[in-house]
Amino acid sequence: MIKRISLFLLLGILFSSPSYIVAQESADELISKGLNAEKIGLDTRAIDYYSQAAATAPDNPEPLLLLGRLQMRRSHTAEAAECLHRAIQLSDTMGSAYEQLLVCYIEMSDFEGHKTRHFNGVDELLSFAERALELAPNSADNLCSMALIYNYKKNFTNAMHWANRALEADPKLPRATNTLGVILYNRGNDNDALQQFRKTLANDPNNVDAYYNLGVMYTQRNNYETAISYLRKGLQRDNKSVKLYYFLGIAFVQRGDDAKAIQCYETIIGLDSLYIPAYNRLGAVYSRKGNYDEAIAYHQKATRLNPGDVDSYKCLGQVYIAKGDYPKALRSYQKAVLINDRDHETYCLMAKLYAKQGNKARETSSYKKAAKLGNKEAQAWMVSKGMAW
Repeated sequence: MIKRISLFLLLGILFSSPSYIVAQESADELISKGLNAEKIGLDTRAIDYYSQAAATAPDNPEPLLLLGRLQMRRSHTAEAAECLHRAIQLSDTMGSAYEQLLVCYIEMSDFEGHKTRHFNGVDELLSFAERALELAPNSADNLCSMALIYNYKKNFTNAMHWANRALEADPKLPRATNTLGVILYNRGNDNDALQQFRKTLANDPNNVDAYYNLGVMYTQRNNYETAISYLRKGLQRDNKSVKLYYFLGIAFVQRGDDAKAIQCYETIIGLDSLYIPAYNRLGAVYSRKGNYDEAIAYHQKATRLNPGDVDSYKCLGQVYIAKGDYPKALRSYQKAVLINDRDHETYCLMAKLYAKQGNKARETSSYKKAAKLGNKEAQAWMVSKGMAW
């Protein structure tokens, strides 16, 4: 099995060969093996084959596109984005790479919180979407991506415009009706959103995204039984869907059934031992139960698997606070800041920790940093104190 960090190293290796034709043939064979491995559910072997193909033919964007698509399906969005960006660098006219990249970043949801060396927030994502439409002007999928980007920006007028254009291009495209549902939900039209998600299932009874969205909506309505029913129906269609298991765990937690939530997150780890959010969710469950040492172990496992994951250090800090170990909590937050000094939530958490310690100066400083980065809670705190940021 290829570990996450070794995947990126492998992609950068350049092997010399007697001729481009020989290397290309070798890459084609590896790609063929990867496709066959995917068909029979051997994802880790497919990742290995695609990675070898990318190293064997470093000028060929196809294995990177396939690798990105597979990593995205496995909910490894950061790895997927890395591969897809490299594919685009090799071929700026590769419309499918742009299309997949847009879906990948949209899956992340928090565009501003996932800035990378390739990606600098929602405005840059909009430029990717415009380029994708240049390459494929009539692509309903690309029109959906435009709609979802404007939805994130809370520009619902433009979001609806692009969603309707997608429906005009393909009235029965499941992603188009699903996209319209997402926009209606964010606009506050819950009943209309539910109708669109159900319409998506009428057009495509196997659509995992619609089952997921219905599960999310009913969980937020505190209708846990209906939410769990939809999520389980989704899993009947795709019993390896990480995101369905993940939100099913959330539904069980909110229903008060920690044991079943733990089963969901353990199932995810069984499917994908590198899926960091599952470890952090397990840590949160055990922390709430007062099993702090077990919680810490899960969060530390997450940091070992991916030392660059900010959320894992934030989770670790919160458990240390619950345990009463403020120095270790602060060190965890400081590590998070070193990884991403623009994560406003970390500064907000640090402010609350300083408040517990009675350190008013650092509490104020941390809230100010969070407020400058757009944290609404921090901004409200600054206003309540009559302070500007």
